[in-house]
Amino acid sequence: MSWFLFYSVVTVVISTVLVALYPFRIVKAERVFHKDVLRAGESLTVTVTLHKRALQPFFYVRVLDLIPKNLGTYEESGSLFFFSFQRRLVFSYTVRDVKRGAHTFEQLSLVFGDLFGLFEREKKVLCETKVLVYPRFHELPPINDFGKPRRLDGRRIQHSFEEDRSLAGVRQYVPGDRLTSIDWKQSARSSKLMTKEFESYQGEGIVVAFDSAVIDPNESVFEHSVELAASLMVTFTQKQPGVRLAVRLGDWMSLEVNQRSISKGLMTLAQLIPSGEPTPAIHKVYRDWSGMHVYYVCVRLNEQVLKVCKTLLEESVVVTVCLVAVSEQDRTFIKELEKAGVSTFIENE
Repeated sequence: MSWFLFYSVVTVVISTVLVALYPFRIVKAERVFHKDVLRAGESLTVTVTLHKRALQPFFYVRVLDLIPKNLGTYEESGSLFFFSFQRRLVFSYTVRDVKRGAHTFEQLSLVFGDLFGLFEREKKVLCETKVLVYPRFHELPPINDFGKPRRLDGRRIQHSFEEDRSLAGVRQYVPGDRLTSIDWKQSARSSKLMTKEFESYQGEGIVVAFDSAVIDPNESVFEHSVELAASLMVTFTQKQPGVRLAVRLGDWMSLEVNQRSISKGLMTLAQLIPSGEPTPAIHKVYRDWSGMHVYYVCVRLNEQVLKVCKTLLEESVVVTVCLVAVSEQDRTFIKELEKAGVSTFIENE
């Protein structure tokens, strides 16, 4: 009897050690999100699947999904599996109140152990998956008599749907002009490329510009400012063929956005981060906005913003500064902006 117990214990111990030391091989690891497009504040449900061999021995394995920092709140992002012949190990979890941005899931952590807790080892499995969270947005009420027609003489404005407007004149082609606006008859007569100029209307020449410069970091105000820029973009694209979105990603960059391509604008806004560098008071992009109505969204007002607005006015730009909230210092700058001819829009007021 004693020999039977001895050999039984030895057999269990040896089996435990062998299984604990046996390399656990994953054929494939998958991570699937229940939604392809998310907006800030929503919940993200994640399903993780591990494909393994059918006869892969193990006593237990604890799988933990390593969640990107600042993605959202969650209770548990893993699961515990005991000995199984199933080829797939599957579990799901939910991340609530996801934050705006481009987030990357990189690794899964697998911890193996034996029956008695004598051995435990960890293995990392690479499983890179990306999720993009758009900013929240909503439709805004009319701002500054949006949509009133006006003639913009002598301005070169790049828009879609030129054929719907009256022809104002012809000028020499400039790199960047739309090919569809080239006047081929005039080009043949003058032996130079000539492009058509059309009448423009307020509401067509719209730029939503987001200034990412932040002197005193405030995550809440910055996020709400991004949401305001997204709301302006969405609101204007519902009322006209296209809007130009301009953001500072190191330097100013811009893109044309319409109802079909609005996801490109939201994608750009989703990746914005605060910048510690002040916005340049003089920049070549300001000249491109000549004759347009720029809705300038910023986090806080300061001397640099005032200088930028004055430069835009010199370029014959109609400027509306947009804020989500104002401090007493901001109100002082608002008075200076109004004296210079710049209107302001404060969302919470």
